[in-house]
Amino acid sequence: MSTTAWRFTGTEGADQAVLRLKQLNSQDLIDVQDVAVIRWPQYADAPTAQEHVTGGGKVSSLVSKLKKGTIDSSMIESVKTDLAPGNSALVLLSSDAVIDTVARTFEGEPMELIRSDLSVQQQDRLRAVFGGPAGGQGQPPPSP
Repeated sequence: MSTTAWRFTGTEGADQAVLRLKQLNSQDLIDVQDVAVIRWPQYADAPTAQEHVTGGGKVSSLVSKLKKGTIDSSMIESVKTDLAPGNSALVLLSSDAVIDTVARTFEGEPMELIRSDLSVQQQDRLRAVFGGPAGGQGQPPPSP
C-alpha cells in the first residue's frame, strides 16, 4: 500500500477526483483503501479535512477501517500546510493501481503530487506519467 497526496486548483478538484477513484476502484483498476479530502475555501481561515470519504455510512466506514488500512493523521496535517486558499487536496491510501489507466482517467486535470511515502524513483515515475513537475515534495503552494 502507498499513500499519496495530490493538490488541485479549486476547492472541488479533490471531490471530483474521489468520484473518478470510486469508478476506477469498481473496475478493479486501483484498490482504494482510504481517502481524505482537504479543502481550503477562498475566504476561510484554514483548511478543513474530511476523512474516509469513500467509506459510506458510519458503520460501513468502521468496518472498512478495520479491514483495510487508514491514512495516518500526520500525513493529513502535513498536507494542510501545502495548501493555499482556493485549493483542495486528496490523500489516497491505495494499492494495485494500473498506473497508465489511472493517469488517462485524470488526463488534463490540474493536479500535482505533493507528498507520498513512495521512493524518489516511484515519485518521479508518477510525476512523469501524470505530467507533474519533478522533485516537489513539500513544495510551497502556488500563490493565489
